Amino acid sequence: MRLTLLANAVLAASLSVSTPLHTVANETAHHPSRQEQSSCDVLRDAFVWSLFKPIGNVLRQYKDERQFMVDDVVEVKRLEQGQYYWETTLKVTTFEGPHNPPYHYYIITFTNLFSNEVKVKKVLRTD
Repeated sequence: MRLTLLANAVLAASLSVSTPLHTVANETAHHPSRQEQSSCDVLRDAFVWSLFKPIGNVLRQYKDERQFMVDDVVEVKRLEQGQYYWETTLKVTTFEGPHNPPYHYYIITFTNLFSNEVKVKKVLRTD
């Protein structure tokens, strides 16, 4: 339940951000071109992290116990105005070690529509 609340809070915050994305460069003697992450990047990463357990559950259903990475957040959308219901589609790749090829590709759609928990709406697996 905590994971769902975190995901809802992160999604609500990311959907309500109305400022344009930008990166600030700090020019100092010690860090000549150090860049800071934008708030939207941090919110995206937090939202994706909150879905790691549901992603792992999907992979186990396909007997795919390998490591995975989220390649892309294809879409995130609010389902009902004034509510915290959302739907997101992610591209996920499984792999074993950094130098081995990817094994399977998944496109997974999650939602929390009318629920306190993240639910799997659709899974497409390719080899």
